[in-house]
Amino acid sequence: MDILTKAKELGTMISTSDEMTNYKKWEASLERDHKARAILREYQSLQTEMVRAAHDDTDKSILDDIKERLLIKFDEVNNYEVTRNYIESKDRLDRLIKRVNDVLVYSISGEESCSSNTCSSCSGCGNKSCT
Repeated sequence: MDILTKAKELGTMISTSDEMTNYKKWEASLERDHKARAILREYQSLQTEMVRAAHDDTDKSILDDIKERLLIKFDEVNNYEVTRNYIESKDRLDRLIKRVNDVLVYSISGEESCSSNTCSSCSGCGNKSCT
């Protein structure tokens, strides 16, 4: 059994999975839809603005304003079919890849990685949200 052969086989399986197929479909839709790209770009820009403002200890009223604009844009992202489905399909693909990685880690180390819900299985990963 060649490890690299198995890795290629796994890669092929992931590339033909429903999660990848749906992601590619919605990614292509996003690329063709100028409005969807603009909505997503504006949302990402507001996220960056919020992170920068929080990092710079910006006045609370300004942070509240950015947060309000971010929430409005978040609703717009979720109400527009292409952006909503793109994000949902990307999330499903990311979760599949994380599950695959978790299985690999468990198979190699014998230790389960932290669950997104609880860290009862955690053996000291150092993640502050686990403690």
